[in-house]
Amino acid sequence: MNRQLFRKITNRQLAPLGPVPLQHAAKSTSTNAAGALATSMRTHTCGDLDATNIDQQVRLCGWVQNIRVLSDTLVFVQLRDAYGTMQLLAEQSKIPQFKEQKRLLEQLNTDSLIKVVGKVVRRPEGMAKTTAQTGEIELLVDQIQVLNSAEPLPFNPHVKNKLPGEDTRLTHRYLDLRRPELQHNIRVRSKATMAIRQFMDDNSKLAAIDYKSL
Repeated sequence: MNRQLFRKITNRQLAPLGPVPLQHAAKSTSTNAAGALATSMRTHTCGDLDATNIDQQVRLCGWVQNIRVLSDTLVFVQLRDAYGTMQLLAEQSKIPQFKEQKRLLEQLNTDSLIKVVGKVVRRPEGMAKTTAQTGEIELLVDQIQVLNSAEPLPFNPHVKNKLPGEDTRLTHRYLDLRRPELQHNIRVRSKATMAIRQFMDDNSKLAAIDYKSL
């Protein structure tokens, strides 16, 4: 396929989609309904939530991206899944056995997997981040469950100014692919591939053949 035809196909198919976000999810049309990707483990993804979900009780699952212990009674956790990020607020007055939970959180490494239950609340005045969908809200946590504790990582793919050299990143490619820039590229490539397949299916009688299945 020449470049001119490729541009024609992708421009036609991707234009209605608008800009491809780094992380995205289908948004529920009802503020009281569970998210479109709800499972038995979660009611929403991080990408589902915004200010319309304030005062709702939700369950989230995701990877720990960052932990900040501000005091003996207050811990902030940045939770990430494939669809977005969410700031968690753990307060001693809200969580039974908070000291044990706090000690457990402090021992977690980046990309450990946790499940949380809590209430969506508005961030204090002056603390909102207008650049993020979840920038106006945070989750006031009632329960924390560690699903999988990660071993220390060779490097943190989410801290751009501390990335190692290319040799190290290629050795640990599974981590490098978690960087937001590469996640964005993966999604763009996926959409372009689907657009080409859809164009071919709509405009010709070509059949897609997977040689491995023959």
